[in-house]
Amino acid sequence: MIDDEEKELRVYVERWRLASTKFEELRRQYLRNVNVAEHIEAMNGAFEAALSTQKRKTSGLVEQQAIFAKLRDARSVPPGK
Repeated sequence: MIDDEEKELRVYVERWRLASTKFEELRRQYLRNVNVAEHIEAMNGAFEAALSTQKRKTSGLVEQQAIFAKLRDARSVPPGK
């Protein structure tokens, strides 16, 4: 039984080894053919939006903790109240 399981595992590992080779080949092919300018243009709106937003005065941690406290308090209320 252990031999059968070990054989199955070896087959499984070998399949993934072969697949990883193919995945690496596909990745390299994609990187050779990628249109960088097209991708930059696609992300331009996100970059512009990030640049145009106002800086926050706080990290939001205090507000987040206040929300967590409200949730905690809401959960601690006994049923029926």
